[in-house]
Amino acid sequence: KFVLLLFFFGLLSHAQIVINELDADNPGSDVKEFIELKSNIPNFSLNGYTIVFFNETNSSSYYAIDLDGFTTDANGLFLIGNSFVSPVPEKLLPESIFQNGPDGIGLYQGSSSDFPNNSLATNVNLIDAIVYGTNDPDSTELMALLGVVTQLNESASGASTANSIQRKNDGTYEAKAP
Repeated sequence: KFVLLLFFFGLLSHAQIVINELDADNPGSDVKEFIELKSNIPNFSLNGYTIVFFNETNSSSYYAIDLDGFTTDANGLFLIGNSFVSPVPEKLLPESIFQNGPDGIGLYQGSSSDFPNNSLATNVNLIDAIVYGTNDPDSTELMALLGVVTQLNESASGASTANSIQRKNDGTYEAKAP
C-alpha cells in the first residue's frame, strides 16, 4: 500500500498543465475562439488556476477567468471557448473576447481577482503563456513581462482565420487548421 501511495504522490507532484491550443482569429465576428489546456495526467484539478488575457498596447489584462471547480478530461484536455465552438467547451466565454494580436494569454496559479482589468502582465505564479499575433510586429514588452521568447503567428501557414496555434509534442508551436 505504501508503494502505491508513493506512486500516486509522485504523479501529483509532477503534474503539469500547459496551453495546448489557441484560436484567437476567426472569419467574420470571431465566434469560434477557444483555448485548450492540456495536463500530463487525466482528470487534473484546475482549482487555483486562472486564465488571463493581455492587451499588447499597454501589456495589461483585459479579462480573467477562474478555473475553480473544473478538471481536465480523461485525455487531460480542457476546452474554454464561446458557445459556437464544437465540441461545446467546459467553460464558456463571451463572444469575440479575444483580441487578434499581438496580444497574450497567461495561465496562472491564482484567482481572477488577482488580475483586475489593467493589471500589468507578470511572470509571478505564471505556469504557461503565449504571446500571439497575425503577421504583427513582436510585442517585445509583453513578451518580456511574460518571459516569452517567441511571439507565435496564427498566420504562419496561411490565413489566421483558418488556423489555430497548436503545441507540438516537443513543446514548440505551429499554426494549422484547428
